Amino acid sequence: DLHARDTVAEELSTLKRDLPAEAPPLPYSLTPEGHRMADFRKTCPAEFCQKPDAARLPDANAFFTVSRWQGAFPGPLAVGATEMAKTRAAWSALGSLYVRGGKSFAWFPVKRLLTEFLKYESKDLADEFYRQYSRFDLLFVDDIDKVNWSFESETSALFQFYDWVYRNHRPCITTTNNRESWWKKKMGEAFTRRLFNDAHFTVNFGGTA
Repeated sequence: DLHARDTVAEELSTLKRDLPAEAPPLPYSLTPEGHRMADFRKTCPAEFCQKPDAARLPDANAFFTVSRWQGAFPGPLAVGATEMAKTRAAWSALGSLYVRGGKSFAWFPVKRLLTEFLKYESKDLADEFYRQYSRFDLLFVDDIDKVNWSFESETSALFQFYDWVYRNHRPCITTTNNRESWWKKKMGEAFTRRLFNDAHFTVNFGGTA
């Protein structure tokens, strides 16, 4: 019996020696997540790609409420003055959801969003615009206040877009420098309710509304 056990042990040892060595792990840049990170860095403005220093954030609680959003509807409406890191928080959320979670996204400065929407609408193809952007898991509209207020077509398009976000439960991050009271005066109760209460949950940077 001892001889048999020694023989089995020797055979196992030989087998282990003959097995190919484990392949070293892939470098991060070659993993699926690494590829998404490289893609994200091409899209994200350089100033927002760096990890923020929490101690230097103007409103860390609001920042992390936005940046740790899980990507479900409704998305956050980041509200507050300039230099409050609202846009940085939005990009931080997108980076995490896309790089780690694989969620696709489309982002727009508001002027580009409206220009593109109105181009489709002028050809009676507004539904095609919505179909195009329904395929993305997440949407991000930055600086919504910077519409051309001289054109009623732009304000109308803005209402249509957020009505679509709400009715179709599209996860969307939006940033604005102006509080709810300002929007009520500018766009009325119905749009303000859509923007602040229906299509998003509101995150106030630097205090309450």
